Amino acid sequence: MLEILEDVIGINKDGIVCHPFKGLKGDKKGYYSYTFSSDNTTFKPATERELREFIEKNEFSNKGRIRMVPKGATSTGGAGALMVQKYKGISIR
Repeated sequence: MLEILEDVIGINKDGIVCHPFKGLKGDKKGYYSYTFSSDNTTFKPATERELREFIEKNEFSNKGRIRMVPKGATSTGGAGALMVQKYKGISIR
């Protein structure tokens, strides 16, 4: 099972609640992936602490996105780059 942050929520195009996950391989193994760009090629690694700091500073309020999967996902195959909708139960959109 993937390690996810359940209190960080994004909604995919099908309306499914999704959460950031730690990478399983490559240079992002053990890190969450995020981008402040509008493309899908410039993702950077972040620790949980760094990701939470970005969220708390509203860094994802406009165009930033985090790679997320639905809760219970067993692989990253269907991961999407999603905007944060809720953090710690509070809507930030």
